[in-house]
Amino acid sequence: MEAARRGAWKLLPTYLNPAITQIFSTGLGEGKRLFIVKPHSGKTHQIRVALKSIGAPIMGDALYADAESCVDIDRVYLHAYSLAFSLEGKAYRFTELPREGSAFLSAEFNSAMQEFLTPWALAWPKV
Repeated sequence: MEAARRGAWKLLPTYLNPAITQIFSTGLGEGKRLFIVKPHSGKTHQIRVALKSIGAPIMGDALYADAESCVDIDRVYLHAYSLAFSLEGKAYRFTELPREGSAFLSAEFNSAMQEFLTPWALAWPKV
């Protein structure tokens, strides 16, 4: 990735210093998808750039989505849902569903999230 215009970042066609991002997704209906994203590299705007690069910018993200598509959107629909790590041999796992945002509170979202309740148990490819 490298800096682009207006504070945005872009992917480069190279394998030098890659931004490794893994994604699972499921449909929500009405042309919307839910993405569970696992960034491995910690690059600036990594999740936002990865989703835009596959033609699925984050809803409400005026920097990476078409600004006109952000009109009447009540928030940026990016949420840190899960964090897992080990410290001194003990495993820690935390998950927190979003508590605000009309799309996050919808029945479609809550139904789709049922398959992602334990994201660490998903069949993530080996990196």
